[in-house]
Amino acid sequence: MPQWLFLLPVISAVIGLLIHTIAGSYLLKSYLPGQDNRLAQKLAEAASQYLSGTLNIDAKLSNPELIEKAMPSIEKHIDEFLNVKLKEEIPMLAMFVGNKTTDKIKEVFIDQLKQLFPQVMLQITGNLKDQLNIEATLLKQLKKTPVSSVIKEELKGINAQFQRLGLLFGFIIGLINLIIVYCTIN
Repeated sequence: MPQWLFLLPVISAVIGLLIHTIAGSYLLKSYLPGQDNRLAQKLAEAASQYLSGTLNIDAKLSNPELIEKAMPSIEKHIDEFLNVKLKEEIPMLAMFVGNKTTDKIKEVFIDQLKQLFPQVMLQITGNLKDQLNIEATLLKQLKKTPVSSVIKEELKGINAQFQRLGLLFGFIIGLINLIIVYCTIN
């Protein structure tokens, strides 16, 4: 068997290294930058769906517990309005309205607020969602910083491993070729 055949694994390892280096370079320098818009769109869609599902703003803002927590503050403002502001603005009314009447008005206001508050909050969150448009905002930010540049930074170390893997695969293929040649010659 000729001596130069023992170079077959080394030659195959070098070829494997070259192929993996060229493929990695093409992927990072040519293919990924061309996919920036598509990747940004997909990332924005996925992030928007995730945030919409996990935040669930509608349910949180229309939660009855939230209303109950806000009630002491609301009652305080209603009391101030009925007992101070109303009497200052319309002094004649103060002569006809007593504590029982203001207490009844306060009770009616609070009952109406408890019914109205969830509906108002749902309307506000719906308008807020339309104005924010999470997906469009994320897409705009992702287009400012190309996704491919972020991926390139993350793949720098992996690219070297990819090249070493090509070297190893090439060497193994060369050994297999050497064994096949050796078996066919003998």
